[in-house]
Amino acid sequence: MTPAARIAAVIEILSEAPEGVPAGSLLRRGLQQRRYAGSGDRQAISALFWTLHRAAARLVWHLQAQGHEVTSRSLVIAALRLADDLDAAMLAPRFGGDDRHAAPALTEAELALLDALDGKTLDDPAMPLATRLEWPEDLLADASAALGEAAESELAAMRGEAGTDIRINRLKLEDRRRLRDRLAGRGLKCHPTRISPLGIRMEKRVRVEDSPEFREGLFEIQDEASQIAALLCDAQPGMQVADICAGAAGKSLVMAAAMQNRGRIVALDSDPVRLERGAARIRRAGIHNIERVTVPADWGTKRYRAKFDRVVIDAPCSGSGTWRRAVDARWRCDAAGLAALQQAQAALLDRGRAMVAPGGRIIYITCSLLHSEGEAQIERLLAEAPELEIADIPAIWQDVMGTDNCPPTPGGMLRLLPGRDGTDGFFLTVLQAKRR
Repeated sequence: MTPAARIAAVIEILSEAPEGVPAGSLLRRGLQQRRYAGSGDRQAISALFWTLHRAAARLVWHLQAQGHEVTSRSLVIAALRLADDLDAAMLAPRFGGDDRHAAPALTEAELALLDALDGKTLDDPAMPLATRLEWPEDLLADASAALGEAAESELAAMRGEAGTDIRINRLKLEDRRRLRDRLAGRGLKCHPTRISPLGIRMEKRVRVEDSPEFREGLFEIQDEASQIAALLCDAQPGMQVADICAGAAGKSLVMAAAMQNRGRIVALDSDPVRLERGAARIRRAGIHNIERVTVPADWGTKRYRAKFDRVVIDAPCSGSGTWRRAVDARWRCDAAGLAALQQAQAALLDRGRAMVAPGGRIIYITCSLLHSEGEAQIERLLAEAPELEIADIPAIWQDVMGTDNCPPTPGGMLRLLPGRDGTDGFFLTVLQAKRR
């Protein structure tokens, strides 16, 4: 494909988008319809597609500031000018001309738009803060309450691209350097993650699931923040552990390896499809102490009351800490949906309170950058639960990570951040149940 055909493909993919379809699904469908495209073409199409989505609010602002209609085509033109720094002289040959696969030639209005954008930058001082940060305006105060003085820098970091992290399976491989060397021998460049002792970060986006090491169960794909959260659950051999909202068992796998397959993990989820996806991962990892249980949406705790040494609540949330990956999800997070999620989080914490044994711990986790889904939930629970207190996360960190580089824990609560820590945004609190 020529550069002009690649640009035309992105315009077509965006123009054909049905309402409400996630961007990732839209791109995959568009590439499937263009099976003739080579790997270089797919990379170039994907790069422009995601550049546009990561700058969507700013591009719309620039178009509206120039009085130009916002269309798939005008967004692509603005992205090429402002994000890729291509001026009219560079862009004109990539539209129209003799290439029958190119998009139609630039119009007079589009040439005037490019002239008007000449000398401008993607980030404009006149933009509202939420627009410049590519953050929903009605969630800005919520995120600022969680992030404090770091709010602007951390939300700006959320505009970037997330890395691809994998995690070794300690039941089969103790030293991650051995896996790194094996992958490097296959031309898959990677390096150890900065914080997690189990992680490796790939230098490029690649399909690691096709490697023999993956099929052997030597590693799983898991973001570094999720690895850290699972380690801080401090599951130990012989313990009874409940993993609430276990999904595809990502954190259960880490805990099972730490437990050396001794004890029991009850992986609970109301979605049987998600639980079934975890079954293959469990088998591949060589784990046999995870019991998968499908529960109804309104499940009760009677059979589990005060049974568990660890109750892990990986609560459903806005996912705002992962919006570097699901870029367009930020624009689908509305007030009603967020309120429903907060209600579910509170209910899960109440269930966890009932399930934890005296002397045990509740570990509450969200992949969120919102105060309402993190600190506010813990403050509400502690006001109602005198038998719970916040545990010392830096001490737990020292025990399970073997280092003293724990990030700050204001109020005893931990946030992992994309700008400071290079991870997805995660919130974690460990609650200790007092012994009776």
